[in-house]
Amino acid sequence: MAKWFEFEVQALEPIFIKTWLSIFPYFLGLHGSSYFLGVVEMTTVILLIAGFKRPLLGMIGAGLLILTGLVTLSLLPQLGGLDSFIFKDIMVVAIGLTLLKRDLIRWKNNL
Repeated sequence: MAKWFEFEVQALEPIFIKTWLSIFPYFLGLHGSSYFLGVVEMTTVILLIAGFKRPLLGMIGAGLLILTGLVTLSLLPQLGGLDSFIFKDIMVVAIGLTLLKRDLIRWKNNL
């Protein structure tokens, strides 16, 4: 969630340079790429919170959560190893799948 701050932009720079995500800075610049990721993260959080009242919004948020986790996991071969960064995203995908299932059941029951 710190994608708005300079220290996070600098932390993301090697990832943007060494991975297929290098396309983002090409179009958005380094700061714009970090801000874009921040917007995606904030949108995901807002949709997940809205999912408490509206399961459809929760399903969209869970889908974004799964997608962001899978994108990060796709960087594994280029980053070259397992670390807490990768383990966190394994958990993110698992949590996203759990939330998606829960909201899908709630949504079906409300039809």
